Amino acid sequence: MNNVLSEDFLKLREISYEIGNNIDLIQGAGGNSSLKENGILWVKASGCWLSDAIDNDIFVPIDNKKTVKSIESGDISDINVKGGYSLNKSSLHPSIETALHALMPHKFVLHVHAVNTLSISVLHNGQKYVSKLLHDINWAWVPYVMPGIKLARAVQSVIKEKPDVLILANHGLVIGGETSQQVLELLMLVEERMNRVMRKTIEIDNSRLLSIISKSKYRLPKYKISNAIAIDDLALKVVEIGTLYPDHVVFLGAGPMNILSIDELEGVINQPYYVENNPVIIVRDFGVVVCRDFGENSESMLYCLASVLLRIQPDEKLCYLTQEDEMDLMGWDAEKYRQSIQR
Repeated sequence: MNNVLSEDFLKLREISYEIGNNIDLIQGAGGNSSLKENGILWVKASGCWLSDAIDNDIFVPIDNKKTVKSIESGDISDINVKGGYSLNKSSLHPSIETALHALMPHKFVLHVHAVNTLSISVLHNGQKYVSKLLHDINWAWVPYVMPGIKLARAVQSVIKEKPDVLILANHGLVIGGETSQQVLELLMLVEERMNRVMRKTIEIDNSRLLSIISKSKYRLPKYKISNAIAIDDLALKVVEIGTLYPDHVVFLGAGPMNILSIDELEGVINQPYYVENNPVIIVRDFGVVVCRDFGENSESMLYCLASVLLRIQPDEKLCYLTQEDEMDLMGWDAEKYRQSIQR
């Protein structure tokens, strides 16, 4: 392989860096990007951050033709864990969504977990909602299935129409284009169309909360908006029921979130077993607390959750992930690998 970086590859790094530094599009190591060039699919490595695209080597070269052929034949189950058709000896594994990128016919592909799109894709009538917003864009709706190979199979059923935009139910957004400028401009257009205003939340006095956690292993979250989960009535209702999308399960845990009153928090704050098993606590009407070693990946997922929930309206019916969906995500080898290299 030629070691000289092409102009398109440099553009891939630039647009990846740009979207990777927009937390409303990309949270932590979530999302991915790719470029098809001379039979090679350059795809973001699993666990790497798009925000590192300029400074670090985060892309893995894959034999695109062999990958697509394997998808079509059904023999691709280990591509993400073992490296599949990687064309170099890097220890990095290709993105969990490599098959999705291979199937998209476009030269450049971006997959983001945009909070605006997420807030619509979790709606029971999400597809109908999007049809009004993207009526003049070639797009397709993909019902929720587990990310990875199952998602690639679902994409196969809609790719015949060559959509430039995929709305992945309970998951995110995929954009394809023939140039870096085209794919980025289309992403921004879709974001503009999908924009939803966030509800404002009241300012809270967290002095009592700070006093309780001052000598504990907990602290306040990095992003102030995360506290909205504890003080917004609809947000509380949603997290009491369950989860809406994969990265919530992977980084914040499955099932209903742990919600306590301020008095209940005082009773458990210094119990070792409780602290060990509850990295995030929603303190009703007061705010959110997280373990002191709570990583940036998880912090950004809390930000994402709050941002999504504040965009959902009280009269909107939601589609939650099932227990089976959650179990699949928690037991997924490719996802375990991604988590193992997180910061």
